[in-house]
Amino acid sequence: MELLPDCYTDLCINGKWFHYAHGETAVFMLNGSSPLLFELDTMPTTEGELEMHLTCISESLVNKE
Repeated sequence: MELLPDCYTDLCINGKWFHYAHGETAVFMLNGSSPLLFELDTMPTTEGELEMHLTCISESLVNKE
């Protein structure tokens, strides 16, 4: 699905919730009262591309635990 401008997407990947404002290169991971910010390599244009970015971020966090 194409990511429309001036919208946002919340996705849960591997038990971690991410908030993405369309048209940005940054994504927030919800983390209680202190969300974590991650910069994406490229701006995703579809939900599938966004999911691939977030899966990489989520897997890197799981490997650190």
